[in-house]
Amino acid sequence: MKSFWKNLFLVQPQPAPDWSRGRRALYYIWRWALLLGAGTCMGLVLLRMAVGPYPIEVVDGYFQSAAIMALNTVPVVLLAVLFYGLTGNAWSAFLAGGGVALGLSLGNYFKLIFRDDPLYFEDMLILHEAKAMATGGHYELFINSTIVKTLLCLLLGAAALRVLAPGRVRGWRYRAAATAAALLAAAVLTPVYLDGERYESIENCEHLNHWSPTQDYISRGFVYPFVHSVSDFLETPPKGYQRSEAEALLSGYESADIPEDRKVSIIALMREAYVDFSLYDIDGLDASGYGPYHALEAESYTGNLVTNIFAGGTVDTERCFLTGDYQLNNFRGNTNSYVWYLRSQGYTAEGSHPYYQWFYNRQNINGYLGFERYRFLEGDYDQLTKARYPEDSVLLPEIYADFKKAAGSPYFSFSVNVQSHGPYETAEAAGGSWLSGSCTSECKNAMNHYLETIWDTDAELVRLVDRLRDDPEPVVLVTFGDHLPWMGDGNSFYQEMGMDVEAGTDESFYLRYSTRYLIWANDAARAVIGHDMTGEGPDISPCYLMNLVFEQLGWEGPGFMQAMEEMREVFPIAASTGRTMTDGVLSSEIPEERQELYQKFQYLQYCWRGGFQYQRLLD
Repeated sequence: MKSFWKNLFLVQPQPAPDWSRGRRALYYIWRWALLLGAGTCMGLVLLRMAVGPYPIEVVDGYFQSAAIMALNTVPVVLLAVLFYGLTGNAWSAFLAGGGVALGLSLGNYFKLIFRDDPLYFEDMLILHEAKAMATGGHYELFINSTIVKTLLCLLLGAAALRVLAPGRVRGWRYRAAATAAALLAAAVLTPVYLDGERYESIENCEHLNHWSPTQDYISRGFVYPFVHSVSDFLETPPKGYQRSEAEALLSGYESADIPEDRKVSIIALMREAYVDFSLYDIDGLDASGYGPYHALEAESYTGNLVTNIFAGGTVDTERCFLTGDYQLNNFRGNTNSYVWYLRSQGYTAEGSHPYYQWFYNRQNINGYLGFERYRFLEGDYDQLTKARYPEDSVLLPEIYADFKKAAGSPYFSFSVNVQSHGPYETAEAAGGSWLSGSCTSECKNAMNHYLETIWDTDAELVRLVDRLRDDPEPVVLVTFGDHLPWMGDGNSFYQEMGMDVEAGTDESFYLRYSTRYLIWANDAARAVIGHDMTGEGPDISPCYLMNLVFEQLGWEGPGFMQAMEEMREVFPIAASTGRTMTDGVLSSEIPEERQELYQKFQYLQYCWRGGFQYQRLLD
């Protein structure tokens, strides 16, 4: 028995039996059949993990669709064939290829459970961030029966292949042929996996909400949508896009300078997971702590910001605000943004995020977006506090101090706080008891921790406003939330509080994606712009928020912003979540009479993103 287990997992298996050529050919066919069958089975087994915390009935739907099964298993099979060529062993090839697929599936599984957000190809660029979040006490990894059973399938499959298909492929030509076959098949199938129309036509939404990007993703399994997400990473141009035509469209709008006598400084603060829960009918919620923020709203221009993201993905809202893009894109070099435009008008552009500079690659991308100086945790805020998530009582005074250092010249500041980052403690209450009623103690504790944290920031925000109120420098404050907070694995606390963020209705869409924006001006700025800057603004996507700021200041802005201002009148909500508001109607389809204009909108967006216009600032 001891020698059996030793031989079973021997790293260098024995060669194939010394049979005749015909029998040996049959043996290799048998081994190929076993390997391909094992890879197919592993791909099907991984479909169980693809649903994460969602109903198990979704898995039944997978097995009722031949397309979903095939598109999810073929990449797993190709991985096994690729490693077969590299190793020559059927069992080790299956173990390596299946292990890669299982590792990615585990990443997707935990990401769904912890953040209700699936794994995209783009996430592979920030694996070190995922590791830091997983090992830094933010989330507690676990092993359950689903994970154990899937791992056992992988190990037992490798063991079975070791017994039933021993031996190694002899000769480099045969192994090279297997490797080439896997790569050729992948190349041939790539257009199939990236095809957007095919992707939209295949789904399994009987037990899922098509309007939820997360649920729409997992309706097709995991491996297939993961591979398809490469198309988002590659940033393919809109259908029918011609750069010359798009440039001609954009050149029809002439960039306007900011008049010297109308220049005011701008301090923008995006708040992590900020939402005003007092706007919702939550039984037992004491929302009195929102009082200071409501008082500030009364003297500001405010409205609803309809984001692309839910409970995670902070930089989507952040970068859409700074660039005017309606969806998050990849940044690999200097990119047109409103930051660059302000610098071209003589503004100093700075900011702060008191967290790690590698988080979402801000240390590089913020430079690509035009910031001259950006402050992070390392060597800066870590000298001011030892808190894991530096407090806003440290951040906001530093924002004000940086503003004062630039006194006498126009200044733009954009910062992102981190104190209110989730998840929120569920084991014990914090401070007062702000939620009563029938909710579980875990829900109440999480809400207490969350509310105490954001109300701390509200207090700091009021202190900042009081400093700016009587400041002789004309300054405008812009603050907004990036997305709704995490509230229980699988959004369970939202359900307990009666907030249905999963239903496929317009109401649930707004519940899931809406936060608030606020634009406030001190007396010196009001004197410059000539009005109070108060009232209720429109519901908009983050890509239009800077438009509203410029509109309130009486600035025309760059040509792209002027073009987007025309688009805002028709498409005020242009989300990457599958819904667009057209002429006041929220829908997943663009009306036929507006399709040409929406195509123009997409062309302008892609053109602005692709041609950097501010190189002279770097020369």
